[in-house]
Amino acid sequence: MTDPALAVSSFDEWTQLREVVVGRAEHYTAHHVDASWRLFFFDNVAPALTGGAAVQDLLPIPDRLVDELNEDIAGLVDAVAGCGVRVHRPAAPGKDVDISSPHWEARATPPLNVRDQTIVLGDTIVETAPHVRARVFENDLLKPIFYRYYGAGSNWVSMPRPALARGSLDDAFFRRQGIDVSRATDSETVLDIDGLGLEMVFDGAQCMRLGRDVLVNVANDNHELALRWLRDNLPHLRFHRLDGIADNHIDSVIVPLRPGLMLLRSPEYLKYLPQALHSWEVIYAPQTDDRNFPDYSDLGFVIPIGSRYMDINVLSVDENTVIVNSLYPELITVLERRGFTVVPVRHRHRRLFGGGFHCFTLDTVRSGGCEDYLD
Repeated sequence: MTDPALAVSSFDEWTQLREVVVGRAEHYTAHHVDASWRLFFFDNVAPALTGGAAVQDLLPIPDRLVDELNEDIAGLVDAVAGCGVRVHRPAAPGKDVDISSPHWEARATPPLNVRDQTIVLGDTIVETAPHVRARVFENDLLKPIFYRYYGAGSNWVSMPRPALARGSLDDAFFRRQGIDVSRATDSETVLDIDGLGLEMVFDGAQCMRLGRDVLVNVANDNHELALRWLRDNLPHLRFHRLDGIADNHIDSVIVPLRPGLMLLRSPEYLKYLPQALHSWEVIYAPQTDDRNFPDYSDLGFVIPIGSRYMDINVLSVDENTVIVNSLYPELITVLERRGFTVVPVRHRHRRLFGGGFHCFTLDTVRSGGCEDYLD
């Protein structure tokens, strides 16, 4: 027998959070710097791609920084649980893991940014199609959680797993801006698959959920295929195409805080949003002091892969309570002046590991339903 009370149900970003998966970072000891990684993080790592160190297969991350990241994640778990939310954790990788396909090899990434490879759309767990080869098997460590939800009656579907062979990834977003990405791909040694061409490649963090309406960032043909798949497989939802609002993820660009109010990086992004959202009130992300970000210059070659706007990436517990990085005091002040209860949690190395609190979490149960917010 199934128990619907134990199944997933999450339609939006702001109603009462009841259950959530929080990622983990054990053995996040290196970035595997292949063409898929470089192209995905191109906006942030491009300045470093001309240096000799950047062509290494593995860029090691000092143990001290991994330990500090784990301390900060523990603080997030405590904060979320302290708000009365049930917390699930992925299985921990027991060691550094090297993975391969017939076409490539990579050092696996642990399940830290769990928002990326999965999105919960109502009563359905949707596993997405990774951009980065090192992340292809990441969701194996979440499968125990997914099977429990499936046993309780949840729907569970997966986008076709991409082969990520040579030629699978579309650089159209950068070409439209006149940017040469050859520095990211010239050293590619991955094998080709005859006749494959561009694949469906997409991350859950390219979506924002507003009840029945889902905003979907589409920056290239990889994403276009994924949008078609979403519409075909979840026809009861309305997917709104955002035409290249970013190269991939959008949760450091737009975060709906409650119906009628959103957090937005800057006014220039309004033009990408559906007309119905133009009537919403907007809180623009305040400028932050660069001294709020760690300086890694004394540690050797460390690439900051995440955007300096990463701290917009907040997690709402309910319509009035938001978990925010304590190292972004400017945003905390703005939200408190608007009447929000802010739960500050420290997160030091967000630019190095490429994730904020929205990235680190996958909300599986919220109180909201399939409402129409954009009519």
